[in-house]
Amino acid sequence: MLSNLFDIPLLGRLLRARWFWRLLRLVALVLLLAMIAWGWHQHAIPGVSTPDPLMYTNITNHLFWVWWIMGVVFVALLLGRFWCAVCPLGWLNGIFARLGLRRELPGWLNNYLPVTLALVALQVAIYLQATHRYPDLTARLLALTVVLAIVCGLVFRPRAFCRLLCPAGAVFGLYARVAPFELRTRNDGTCPSCKGRFCVSGGSFWQRFSLGRMVLYWHARRDDCPMDLVPDEIRDSRDCTYCLHCVNNCPSNSIRLGFRRWMADIGKAPLPADEAFFLVVLFGLLTANFSKVYVDLRQALLWPPQQAALLLGWGGDGFNLLAAVWVALLLPLLLLLPAWAIWRLSETRVQAGDGLQPQRPDTPPSSGPGFWHRLGWLTLPLIPLLLAVHLVLALVKINAKAGYLPFALRDPSGVKSFLAINVMQTMNPPGLLLPLDLLKWLVLLALAGGIAASLHAVRRCRRQLPAEHSEAGYTLAALTALLVPAGLYIATVIRWLFIR
Repeated sequence: MLSNLFDIPLLGRLLRARWFWRLLRLVALVLLLAMIAWGWHQHAIPGVSTPDPLMYTNITNHLFWVWWIMGVVFVALLLGRFWCAVCPLGWLNGIFARLGLRRELPGWLNNYLPVTLALVALQVAIYLQATHRYPDLTARLLALTVVLAIVCGLVFRPRAFCRLLCPAGAVFGLYARVAPFELRTRNDGTCPSCKGRFCVSGGSFWQRFSLGRMVLYWHARRDDCPMDLVPDEIRDSRDCTYCLHCVNNCPSNSIRLGFRRWMADIGKAPLPADEAFFLVVLFGLLTANFSKVYVDLRQALLWPPQQAALLLGWGGDGFNLLAAVWVALLLPLLLLLPAWAIWRLSETRVQAGDGLQPQRPDTPPSSGPGFWHRLGWLTLPLIPLLLAVHLVLALVKINAKAGYLPFALRDPSGVKSFLAINVMQTMNPPGLLLPLDLLKWLVLLALAGGIAASLHAVRRCRRQLPAEHSEAGYTLAALTALLVPAGLYIATVIRWLFIR
């Protein structure tokens, strides 16, 4: 029954109800606007020397950087992109798209490059302005996303904002390959024989309403798929946002929503070059954030941009800019370069000559698979490991800062709470949810699970390799790509939590 939640009587009716999803999105939108209002004028506390006193006591910062940025990773672990179904920004984008020009995205924008640049820009803002430390900067960031969602809706088709400027959706698309949740057809033979394609075709229809003897007809419009997916042709869950338009439009009830086995989408095909580029950037950012607690490792990772800043004579902001570019682009490529070189060299063929002058070949030699094609295969098994790292960061953050939630709810500005805890000392600071002796084993278990899942993913990817590739070479390269960062993560955890 869990393979199709629509078969569960009460839950199925609730999931199909449009009012239920609209209510959830409306609540999320009201909360988003309230967060913008609560944080807009809160930057610091006059007379307090601490530069960022409201980092965790202000409700805007607390809800966004602790509970949303980190907490939503646990949703992605189980449900993939299910958050997109209730996201207020995607909802706003879709509403304004009905009033706008509804233009198609041009080909040069319809890829992962814009959202990758958006992720890099966010990281640069965090490095240069410490956006995550100040409620007013966080509120302005949220307000900017609202404006961009509306503008994208007025110009392009629905969900253009999600494709272009939402790094969270792209991250969830990667994790959806691991999550045990999917939307698929029932495979009962109905879809191939369907001529109308009502699930995705959109179009208009007459809707009948009756009130006593009065009968009204409304010329309504079907909501088409904002991601241009056909349910019968979905092969992985990276793009489906679970808007359920296709479910409500299907006249034969042929679409199911439910659970499946873990990592069902891993190994079916390599990551496209643009998505592999996005994963490389995410890999670098997660690695840099994970190394914060291991001072020696972090200093080693940031040594190149530090030396470059000294050579260029750049100060703090210059170093931060170089560090952001290094962490997001160059560091992850450097970590993956040995694996790529191993795979490339394993397929290099050298033949000894017999002393005769070689004949000119009739056809020019083939260049073979490109750099990003190989990275698409090499980075695909890394997704479970990166998800585990993301979960560890989320667990540690929530464990350390969740105790501030009651203070933020009582005092949304955070000013009174900070003064009571740190200046007047009339209240004790919140403690950890879990003791470190328990947390360290949970962290180690999560990392071990991610490594084991990635090792299994290497096996699955190897079976799907094209014939022209060397399975042995790929296996060695993929293991190198996996074990290098895994060693860094394990060393960080041991140094941080076990050697104290």
